[in-house]
Amino acid sequence: MQNITIDINKQKLESKSNNNKHKSSKKLTVSDIEKLYFKDKNRKSLFGLEYERISFDKKTQSVASYEKISKIIENFASILKWELIYDSGVLIGAKDNFSTSISLEPGCQIELSLLPLYNIVDIQSEAEKILNLLDKIASVYDVVFLGYGINPKDSLEKIKIIDKNRYKIMADYLPSCKEGKLCPVMMRKTAGIQVNVDFYDSKDAYLKLKFFNLIMPFMTALSANSPLENNILTSNKTNRAYAWLHTGSERCNFFYKKMFSSIFSNYKNVFKDYIKQVLNVPMVYIVRGSETILINGEINFSEFLKNGYKGYQAQIEDYILHQSLCFPDVRLKHYIEIRNHDSSNLKMALAFCAMYKGLALADISELIKKFNFLKIKNVEFYSEKIIKNGLDFKINSKYCGWDVAAMLFDIARDKLNSKERIYLRPVLDMLLHRKTQADVILEYEIDNTDSLIEHLV
Repeated sequence: MQNITIDINKQKLESKSNNNKHKSSKKLTVSDIEKLYFKDKNRKSLFGLEYERISFDKKTQSVASYEKISKIIENFASILKWELIYDSGVLIGAKDNFSTSISLEPGCQIELSLLPLYNIVDIQSEAEKILNLLDKIASVYDVVFLGYGINPKDSLEKIKIIDKNRYKIMADYLPSCKEGKLCPVMMRKTAGIQVNVDFYDSKDAYLKLKFFNLIMPFMTALSANSPLENNILTSNKTNRAYAWLHTGSERCNFFYKKMFSSIFSNYKNVFKDYIKQVLNVPMVYIVRGSETILINGEINFSEFLKNGYKGYQAQIEDYILHQSLCFPDVRLKHYIEIRNHDSSNLKMALAFCAMYKGLALADISELIKKFNFLKIKNVEFYSEKIIKNGLDFKINSKYCGWDVAAMLFDIARDKLNSKERIYLRPVLDMLLHRKTQADVILEYEIDNTDSLIEHLV
């Protein structure tokens, strides 16, 4: 049976957007953008999982080729009768009818993006169904998908960017950004786990953004799982986080410099204040119909709103695209994306879902008080410290990184029901032994890709 297919660029061409530079319409305002963030208060709070893995060819002992990965996706979509997704004729993924998809990241990493659900049990069921089939098909092609934070073996030169318009533009421009020297590593080599958490209103968004940013370095350290890179055991516990730290300070780390002084000054203005930071980020490109207009940092979005660009005026779709090209560790959309975790096995991915669900169910304002020993001014310092040290560093005379992780675990466990507490077991094991996955790899001196694959799979 032939698959149904869609082409995202054809959809753009057929959309209401067209090539008319001077399309007459109401000028886009910050108030228009702000509406993107408002929620239906009556909707049940949902949790999403986005889970990336490294594609590795066991025969060539190198990154799996696009040709093999595309065949795996075609077979997968054919069996489940999913739609194939193309970008200008290039296969980039597949999706079902309910917002679940698999897609290709720039270096042929494969990502599962699940329909948001409430119960971790349901998230597990959906993920296992998809991943088990993907892994079974991949084995026919001698491909293995590694739950690991970074390509463990290949140099940048060996990893081609897949032929997707967005990725080619990013690859050309982002390395030139301020502190963006490791953007090529981020794009081609890294894989992570992202958990999406709902918020109810501006106050809830304010508190969750503030708290999750405060604890993010410690959750990143807890997920550390990428000490082996370029077939060498490095001194970093998370080379993935190191790469992201050097992917552009204006684009990735704009929270660190300003978030607590401006974004979190008043919960009533949290959406406006967040948008203000996004507006100050240099723009990469816009799309009009079938045409891509490169901007490459010449202006930021605030300037685009005010003055346009070469006759083009800002549209809401431009902001949505621009926002997606900003990469803070905790990103605000009409939900909150918590992004900075090394990839791992599915059990660990589900454990992080459970951790964040438990924390989200707690009284966040009380949690902020409980963790007041974490100093806001030190968030950037913590983020740098954990790359080499993981959770093995002193915060002050009373607390170390492991103490923070243990406190977060206890809170999450207390808020989850008995069916969902069991998903925290991998975190409990790490806390009991005070060893993350990276610590285990270092302890056992797993210093080559063959040994790593044997350890992971």
